[in-house]
Amino acid sequence: MFFESYSIFIYILCFVLVYNISKIFTTNSFVRNFIIFGGNLFVLLLLVKEHTLIVLAVLSLLIYSIGKLLQKQKRGVLLGVSIVFLIILFSIRNYELIQNLLNKSFFSILNAPVLSVQKIGLSYILFRYIHWLVESYKQNIPQSNFFTFLNYIVFFPTILAGPIDTYSNFHYWIENKRVRYQKSLFFAGITRILIGSFKTLAITPIIINFATDYTLLLPTHSPLSAILLSLLAYSLYIYIDFSGYSDIAIGTAYLVGIKTHENFNNPYFSSSLSDFWKRWHITFSNFLKLYVFKPLINFFNKIFNPKHRLFISILTYVLTFSICGLWHGDKVNFLYWGIWHGVGLSINKIWDIKIKTKSDFYKSKFYYFLSGVTTYSFVTVGWMFFHYTHEELIVIFNLIKP
Repeated sequence: MFFESYSIFIYILCFVLVYNISKIFTTNSFVRNFIIFGGNLFVLLLLVKEHTLIVLAVLSLLIYSIGKLLQKQKRGVLLGVSIVFLIILFSIRNYELIQNLLNKSFFSILNAPVLSVQKIGLSYILFRYIHWLVESYKQNIPQSNFFTFLNYIVFFPTILAGPIDTYSNFHYWIENKRVRYQKSLFFAGITRILIGSFKTLAITPIIINFATDYTLLLPTHSPLSAILLSLLAYSLYIYIDFSGYSDIAIGTAYLVGIKTHENFNNPYFSSSLSDFWKRWHITFSNFLKLYVFKPLINFFNKIFNPKHRLFISILTYVLTFSICGLWHGDKVNFLYWGIWHGVGLSINKIWDIKIKTKSDFYKSKFYYFLSGVTTYSFVTVGWMFFHYTHEELIVIFNLIKP
């Protein structure tokens, strides 16, 4: 993540100063767009080669044009084909198994140009493309222009790990001329950057070693204790590091007058797994809900008898979070992690419907305390599947088995 580089931090600071000084002389949205585009281009060129940006620009023009066409005329086939096309390109670039299969087929010609694009930020770019296409199809994009769209796609503070903004929100703040409110955003942005920097630069280095390598604890602890302590540290590490990055990204966006969505809301104080996913990586969770979970629910409702709503919900949870796991990487442990949460949410759903509503005990503070501890424990154990590869997981299970 480029915010960890002090030199890039300085470049970003210079860009913010130039941008805010220019606003003194003009509030024209085109000028603001142009300066933000220059900042995006400059920062990204420090991270990727020109070829990657050229490919993204061409692809962005294509997706933008398809979106404009969908805004004029709702064409479900065009929407479906466009999304499948994007997913295929993303899969070719990110999954080694698909690359190997293509190399053995006629379509190997696709590999070279796709693989030449650097991976940095591609998954979040994919989300923005899909959001643009679907919302264009739903007629939810009242105003748009390609310059703003391109800035939205490659906005450097949020390109690597979110938050995943919506086009309408981004467009609104580009066009916004509420000078006093933007001054408040500027000072709020400085505060958020300081908080995020403290998390990622001061706290994370203290715990990262023990969090990511349980073997460091084996000389002084039993295998089970070492793994559990490391998992607790990893649970803290991934939250501190990720939320710290989000703070810096949100704060940087504030400095240029763009109010992005929040990404975390004390997720480890959640009262259930469902509640956790409303608080953890919020913009990603919303994306999954809108563009994966709901469409799958609607699809299965057309196939199965409506009386089987609980079964449909369980099937959809497992599929949605299997997709969520695979999105994180091409290693099978990410699929384990996704299924872990899919099954957990299914149990959560059954509990809420069949058990929780039948006693006042489940409304008590003691129950919410137990529920919170259970949720945190479930999420923390799940991080083991997220962090360790399949081979490493086998070693861990052999260490702790009786």
